[in-house]
Amino acid sequence: MRTSITSMGGNAILRDLLDKNSEFALNAKGTTNHCPMALCALAGMGASAERLQEFFVHWQVSYALPRLPVNEIIEYENFRVYLGKRDSFADLQTCFATRIAECCKNEVINEVLALVPFAPATTAFHALIRLSYGLQAEHNGEIAAGLASLVVANFDININMSGRPPANSVAAGFQHLSYGMEGKLYPGRMITEKMQAVVNDEQFLRHLPAAPVSEHLLDELARWAMTAYGQTRDFTILHIVTAVNALRQILPYLESETIARSLQDLWIALCAAYVSVGAPALKDIAAYESEMLLLYPEADPWPTLFTKAINIDDDHVIKLTYTCSQEASLSSSILYQAVVMDMLADHAVPAY
Repeated sequence: MRTSITSMGGNAILRDLLDKNSEFALNAKGTTNHCPMALCALAGMGASAERLQEFFVHWQVSYALPRLPVNEIIEYENFRVYLGKRDSFADLQTCFATRIAECCKNEVINEVLALVPFAPATTAFHALIRLSYGLQAEHNGEIAAGLASLVVANFDININMSGRPPANSVAAGFQHLSYGMEGKLYPGRMITEKMQAVVNDEQFLRHLPAAPVSEHLLDELARWAMTAYGQTRDFTILHIVTAVNALRQILPYLESETIARSLQDLWIALCAAYVSVGAPALKDIAAYESEMLLLYPEADPWPTLFTKAINIDDDHVIKLTYTCSQEASLSSSILYQAVVMDMLADHAVPAY
């Protein structure tokens, strides 16, 4: 599924604000720069030009940090030198944007991903998600930003998967991890800190299964992630939901060898993320869907949910609502709407 936000009503104000976002650093106050991702999701849900501008100002005032001044002109052929060098983000973004304008985004994406670890967990999955939104918005600067983030903050989880038996299904794989790891706590404040502790844990390495063999792996991951988030409302699991959809948006631009590697790397990263929050035991997916159907026999239509989400300043609520609408377009399950309704009920905007 390849979605273009611009073809869905994205407009000149979105492009202008994404251009202005280049003035912000990779990081923000206490977080990473979510502004461009939230703007794209807002545009995808049909937010007005005024609302897009309002959110940009909100982010600028509340969270944004200025990007570092231009330090050097990076030659594209040398981008691998900047692996792990976070201070070079703005310089590398400029380098990639220039290269994309000169040739083709598909070529640059595949060249970069062929030469650096795919590392989907980089910046708590936000490099992957930002690249996804850049592609959907058809904005070269944001495509470049996603790739640059992936390089300078690369969080490679290098685990030898040869000889590991595959899980029978996505749900069975995570259930196996829960049986072996449930309740174990890990040090760290940030998502990636906890994940690093997980991948260094011999107990996790013993229990980690290989990805199930399935032609519909992303569909199964999306359904499992949605039920996991609905049951736990866990912040890290929310990022699993958005990361799965992000890779779905990126796959059409990748070559076959990169696709195979990206799916395996995503599986490992999602397993580590799940264990990092205690590998909570979950209800059977079908049983949970039935439960939600009883709670929400008549789900609100997506335009109604969009109207509510658009008026909330929480960037994660904005992104999750939009992500769920994209996944729902591929599924007949009411689960996506029901979980979004549940989430939005906790973020009600008072009427004046």
